[in-house]
Amino acid sequence: MQQLFTRENILTAVQELLWLSITALLTVAALYPITQKILFIYYNISFAFVFIMLTYFRWTVTLSSLPFFRPAWIRFLLFTLNIVLFFYLMREEQKLLEYLDNFYTEDFGFPKIILYDHLKEELFSHLRILVVFCGTGSLLMLVALNLRLVVSWWQFYKYKSDRFID
Repeated sequence: MQQLFTRENILTAVQELLWLSITALLTVAALYPITQKILFIYYNISFAFVFIMLTYFRWTVTLSSLPFFRPAWIRFLLFTLNIVLFFYLMREEQKLLEYLDNFYTEDFGFPKIILYDHLKEELFSHLRILVVFCGTGSLLMLVALNLRLVVSWWQFYKYKSDRFID
C-alpha cells in the first residue's frame, strides 16, 4: 500500500488530472458554437468523440511514460474495452451522419435562437466537421491505441524471451 502513494505516483496522478481537465475544457470549447444556437441533445456523444480523440492521441504517443498503464491487466482491460467502445462510437457516428443528411435542426435539438438559412448552414457545417473529423478521429485513435498496446506487448515479451534464452 505504501508503494501506491509514492511522491512519483501522486505527481503523475495530478499531472494526468491536469491533462484531462485541459482536454475537457478544449472539448467544451469545440462544442460551444453548437450549444449557443441549439439545445444539443447529442452533447454527451459529441463530447465523447472529441474527448476520446484528444486523450487517446496523447496516450498513444506517450504510452511508455504513463505509469498507470504498466500493469498488464490494465492494458488488457483497456484493449477489450476499446473494442466495445469502437463499435458503439461507430454506430453513433453513423446515426449522426444520417441526421446531418436530413438537414433538420429538430433532429439535433430545439433552437435557442431564430435560425435563418445562413445560421443553419453554419450550424450544420460545424456539426458535420465535428462528427466527421472528431467521430472518425476517435475511432482511429481507438485503433491506434490498441495497435500500440499490441506492439508494446510484443516488444515486452520478445525482450523477455530473448533474455530467457541468454
